[in-house]
Amino acid sequence: MSNDIDTHDITPVIGGGIDFRPMRWSDLDAMADCFDRVWPQVPYIDGTPLAALMARYLTLHYVALTSWSNIAALPDGTFAGCTLARIDGQPQQFPQAVDELERVRAQIAADPRGADALAMLEDGFFPNETMLEEDADIASSTQAELELFMVDPDVRGHGLGRELWQSLLAAFAKMDVHAFFLHTDSSCDYSFYDHKGLERVAERLHADHPEDDETSPKIQDDQYIYRGETAQLR
Repeated sequence: MSNDIDTHDITPVIGGGIDFRPMRWSDLDAMADCFDRVWPQVPYIDGTPLAALMARYLTLHYVALTSWSNIAALPDGTFAGCTLARIDGQPQQFPQAVDELERVRAQIAADPRGADALAMLEDGFFPNETMLEEDADIASSTQAELELFMVDPDVRGHGLGRELWQSLLAAFAKMDVHAFFLHTDSSCDYSFYDHKGLERVAERLHADHPEDDETSPKIQDDQYIYRGETAQLR
């Protein structure tokens, strides 16, 4: 998943004082808060404590899969962005994320609105992603998945997305990841991946699936898989 990442080389990273480091478990709260601002929840829960829980649940969904991470922090330590990736054959960085995910999920499911939102994800959106992976046979030709690519809205336009992207490619090259893939959708700036030279290898368009309009809440987004050859990207 990705947000509206810097797609142009506008200005240097903020003051050159960004600290890049692996994720710490203590980063989770700031990451979930950023997720909530980057991808607001459905209107009837947006801005509520339930929305914050949903953002935490989705952040944990990606953290639980992560075996490599890169956090960008401002000079004062404030979270500014991240890339999280799953590398084939490497262990999870945060096994505790699984239990925390289940704890947060139980809190969400106790609210009927939250139960609806979970059903949309767990009975619709996530299975659709799995079907796209299977249709594209993406696992057979890649060694990694980019799980989450996120830049804080307050620092966009300063080249931070570019720095995170280039650091990701360098790390993949060192780990002999020759090709990788990612999921994104029409709620994100997926044109970033076109701009960077990735290939869209699978898609599920909402317009082709009228049954989505009968789910509650409705699945509105188009879903895509992009694939990249590490050595060919910039």
